[in-house]
Amino acid sequence: MYTVFFRLLILLSMFVSSTILACSGNETCIEKSSWQLSIALGVGVKTNPLVDGDDIPLVILPDVAWYAEKAYFDNGELGYQWLNQPKFAFETFLQLDRESAFFSFLHPVNILVQTESLASVSPDSPVSPGLSVSPVEDMQNSQRSLSIDEIASRRWAINGGIRGHYFLSNGEWQLTFQQDISNVHKGQQVGLEYSHRWLWHKFRLGLRIGTDWKSARLIDYYYGVSQRDTDLTEFYFKGKSGWQTYMSINAQKPINENWSWLANIGYRRLPNALTSSPLIEQNYIHNVFLGVAYRF
Repeated sequence: MYTVFFRLLILLSMFVSSTILACSGNETCIEKSSWQLSIALGVGVKTNPLVDGDDIPLVILPDVAWYAEKAYFDNGELGYQWLNQPKFAFETFLQLDRESAFFSFLHPVNILVQTESLASVSPDSPVSPGLSVSPVEDMQNSQRSLSIDEIASRRWAINGGIRGHYFLSNGEWQLTFQQDISNVHKGQQVGLEYSHRWLWHKFRLGLRIGTDWKSARLIDYYYGVSQRDTDLTEFYFKGKSGWQTYMSINAQKPINENWSWLANIGYRRLPNALTSSPLIEQNYIHNVFLGVAYRF
């Protein structure tokens, strides 16, 4: 039911056209039928919570986006914006499931950034569709761990999604629903996020805080352990649904028309329903980046 609905919805979006919100003066948005190309150079890392999972180095971060009249491509997300008004916006989209990125170092999600980090953050601009923590309680009192190098591979899933926006003067609320339409795990996820932007002296600051609910099917496919992975029954684990809360802070200081200093820090807390898996060795994911960004 979900699969047929999302496939029809996204296919239909490829054939319908209208008008996108026009850019003006100091606003950061993309004019219709145009590309946005940016790149950030610096030092940073995104941690991988999996046992023997490689942390992702953040050194060169490309930002690639293209917007037609309403269809768009934004850092791996292909979508169509049905409604774009000063207070509300609504789109459907297609994207790779981000959960599989921890199991594959060369996953596109680890290359393309889908954050505010490379675009200018201005309090007057419309928003376009876009810590010290200890390990998991000593792996639940010395619970045995299982390396991801020893388990069956996890396939990449494709999600179809619906996202709604509610805009405030300097902020935005987002509500997102995603469904696996590739029949990999057949799971769902729901996200609620608030973002806020403001100016402080010459710095452009952005804050994002939110929570994601992920279904038992999604968590069990990626983090569950069964006979597909090992014959050792003491490792078996059945994933359950859970909430992941997160927060990120972004800061930019323009150098000139094209260059700017850039700093970003983010933190995501993993739920107990997931950290009980023998594949998990940390109950958090964090990312840090410091460098310069160039907008073509």
